[in-house]
Amino acid sequence: MKEIKKIIVTILAFESNESELKKQLSNPEMDWSLLVKVSSQLGVMTSVFCRLKQKQLTNYLPEDLNIYFEEITEINRNRNQTLLNQTIEISSLFDKHKISHVFIKGVALLAMECYKDLGERLIGDIDVLIDPAQIYKAKQLLLQCDYVSTEFTLFGKHKKHRHLPRLIHPERIGAVEIHSQILRKKIKNFLKPNEVITSSKVINTIRVPNNQTLIDILILSSQINDFGYLYKTINYKACYDSLVIEQFYSSKINWDASKYHRLFYDLITLYLNPISNYKSLRSFIKNQFYKQLNKPSLFRRLYSKIISWFLKLLQTLKGMELFIKNNEFRSDVLNNMSQFRAYLNKKN
Repeated sequence: MKEIKKIIVTILAFESNESELKKQLSNPEMDWSLLVKVSSQLGVMTSVFCRLKQKQLTNYLPEDLNIYFEEITEINRNRNQTLLNQTIEISSLFDKHKISHVFIKGVALLAMECYKDLGERLIGDIDVLIDPAQIYKAKQLLLQCDYVSTEFTLFGKHKKHRHLPRLIHPERIGAVEIHSQILRKKIKNFLKPNEVITSSKVINTIRVPNNQTLIDILILSSQINDFGYLYKTINYKACYDSLVIEQFYSSKINWDASKYHRLFYDLITLYLNPISNYKSLRSFIKNQFYKQLNKPSLFRRLYSKIISWFLKLLQTLKGMELFIKNNEFRSDVLNNMSQFRAYLNKKN
């Protein structure tokens, strides 16, 4: 597992390393099935294939694997084009009705044409940040266009969320998430909704964040929303996205903007060469600590279990607090104990 991740990192890297890759890929002991499995788990399978094409190294792949990768990437390429068309449609609707908005995350990267190949990036939902005062107006507009709102869970409907329940359309492939906030918790001086919207720009009729904000969303979503700061493990998909953005970024990236930014780039430099102006401030002990957490080991498993237990405890305490303070929630729970038990046993 450790070696295959190193190969994946080498493939994704933007520095010239073709000679090193040729040796790795031509090794008779190369485990191709593991490459597919791990790259898929990390969310970078199509990125790996596209980078191999860009480095002109696909001839080192077994023929059947080459065909498989090509088919998967073509499917994803078509899907992403369809998602872009849907995004343009939604953008036009919001502009027509003067809804202040900006598309964020994966679909923004596609709209900005950061990737050399449209099939390179795997995209989930269409995420759009709306002026908090207009989110329900935006939702109503989509409902009038035959989108259907999914429902929050029993517990979700009683909690404050950074986005509304996902909206789906019977004839569109992308679910839409309308955000009033980007992060799970507020970070001073970062990603205030109105500032993100005001500082945005329009590319190919789609409103997207400015470059630094795009980086901030990428890093802080990974570190805060996905608990990366607690687990201190590399998010390969986010790391690759940051390298892609760097190729199109004309100004220096503020890697020292927060403790979350510093950790994100500290983890990247364990295996990759990130932005040119980056200077690591971590100590030798901290460096060894990060390395241990990012390779298969007993220490990593124990650390991850402790963090998972801690997050589960927090979730349980929040559920209990909500049960005590909220009469409507308490009534719902008593009427559906099975969901309450599922909530308390939920894994983070």
